[in-house]
Order: sequence, then C-alpha cells, then structure tokens
Amino acid sequence: MDNTTPVLLITADRDSVCAGDDCESHARSFHAPLHASVPALIELATRACPLASISGGEATWIVQAGGYDGTPIAVIAQQWPAPRLLADADDTVQALFRHREPELFFRYWCQASPEAVFDALAAGTDLPTRHA
Repeated sequence: MDNTTPVLLITADRDSVCAGDDCESHARSFHAPLHASVPALIELATRACPLASISGGEATWIVQAGGYDGTPIAVIAQQWPAPRLLADADDTVQALFRHREPELFFRYWCQASPEAVFDALAAGTDLPTRHA
C-alpha cells in the first residue's frame, strides 16, 4: 500500500474464547485500501486482530461487517484453509462499508460445525447451537 492509495480506517474486534482471554480488549484498528476485496479485507483484519486458536483445532468464527450486530460476510473455521464467503468475493471495502460502520467483528461460535453455521447463514435460517 503506497501513500496514494485511498484507505479506510477499520476497527476489528472479536469475542473472547475463555475467561483468561478477556483480560484486555481485542479491538485493533487497521487501514484497508478502498479497492481491496473481501478476502483481502479479512486477511488484513485477522493480522490486526488475530483469532484465538482452540485446543482440538475446531473453532468457528462468524465475520460480521458493521460491528457486533453487523451483517455476516464470512465464516472462518480453524480447520479450513480459507474463509468461506457469504458476501461477494469481488465486493470492495468501499462498497462493503458504504452504509455500515467501518468495523468487523469476529463472533466465536465455539466448536459448532462450521459447515452447519455457513449453511444456516447462507439460507437465512437459525444458527446451530454454539455448543454442539
């Protein structure tokens, strides 16, 4: 990113995964190019606000644009090599945050099946229990 690339200051935050994980705020700010794609945005956000790894390797995270009560745009699973997108991969940072606060929130959905979480979000149905 050079000094001529227009950027947006975004805040990323995440749920705590256990009592010892909530001793300090996880919120971090970072700059993202306005033309960056959703996958690039998620990569920048997880570098700024790393997600906790879970013993057993099966954590599920819902990525929400607009903050804590935002719109789900992806599901990240510790056991997957890459996020699965609910938003269009070609959407840009500028388009994604045109009518939303420039915030991403990573909601921890415990060890629930990431496939079931993704399918429920894609279909607009109830999420599976967090503690599956």
